[in-house]
Amino acid sequence: MADVSVDKDINAQLEELRNQISKLSADLGKRLDAASSRADEAISSAKTTVSDIADQARYEGRNVVQAARDNPTATSSILLGTALLGFFAGLVVGKLSD
Repeated sequence: MADVSVDKDINAQLEELRNQISKLSADLGKRLDAASSRADEAISSAKTTVSDIADQARYEGRNVVQAARDNPTATSSILLGTALLGFFAGLVVGKLSD
């Protein structure tokens, strides 16, 4: 008699576990759908932002190239000055690290 009672109790617990697993599975599915939707929105937004940044960089790059073509002497002077500053900054950093 005790075995029948234990079997019913175990079966009831198993059924409860199945129900809980089913609910958790459904909840997980909803959360995955929501996360996927948010990820799609974030990717779309990032794509738009990156595209805008790339367009702006191309525009500014064209302006720099045009300015360099219009003023070759100034461009070479700026490049030489920047190289010298970089060289001296490297020397200073090298001396400070010793």
